[in-house]
Amino acid sequence: MCKIIAVCNQKGGVAKTTTSINLGIGLARHGRKVLLLDFDPQGNATQGLGYELDKLEVTVSDILHRIMNKDFPPAGSCGILHHAEGIDLMPANIDLSYVETEMFSLLFGRETVLKKYLQTVRGSYDYILIDCSPSLNLFTTNTLVAADEVLIPLEAQIYSVRGLEQLFHVMASLLESGLNDSLRIAGLLYTLVRDRTKLFKEIHTALESAYGSGLRIYDNYIPYGVAASQAPNYGKSVYSYMGNSRVAAAYDAFTKEFLKAEEGKA
Repeated sequence: MCKIIAVCNQKGGVAKTTTSINLGIGLARHGRKVLLLDFDPQGNATQGLGYELDKLEVTVSDILHRIMNKDFPPAGSCGILHHAEGIDLMPANIDLSYVETEMFSLLFGRETVLKKYLQTVRGSYDYILIDCSPSLNLFTTNTLVAADEVLIPLEAQIYSVRGLEQLFHVMASLLESGLNDSLRIAGLLYTLVRDRTKLFKEIHTALESAYGSGLRIYDNYIPYGVAASQAPNYGKSVYSYMGNSRVAAAYDAFTKEFLKAEEGKA
């Protein structure tokens, strides 16, 4: 059964897109069928996989526009791109910024537009990963309504930690409203870690104390490294760009831990 995972954090610069790409390709490397949906008008995941934003024939904007106008897209591969590293992509570009205004104009169902689309394709995948925009807006609401679980990349700094409570509040509101009463947190993943610093150790200890009993904090974390920042320039994952790097090893270890948590096996 397909699981829809929202990779979400309203704070930018926490390696959310990097995690979406490399977890997705990591899952593909372990034999899972994966769709990565770029749900950010900046199109970072699309660019990070090597696609030019102004040369896309179909994007998620076109699909959602058709849904909102009751012109439903065909089930299957409409607009989906197939990347050389084994992952599928529903791309995005700046056109997505206009879709939110169109969503707001709907009298009913503005929160479920993305869910309606994903229901047409989820039968073809083991995992659908949604790379969310770095904000708490109607796109984020659509994502959380459509998702089964939320994966939270978190840089170990005080501003990132403060933002967790706001995200938890939004999730609680969705649960209470009944828009998605089965939404759960897959876990929290530390990213951009400089593991020898005092700050990382302090924040790790504080989060374990505050949330450790009720929130999965993955044992594996992603260290800071140039491989993660350079790989998108070549449209590659860290595995194919610099497979012997610490970052590649960390994402592989995290993918195995993620699979064990989700399926009981890697």
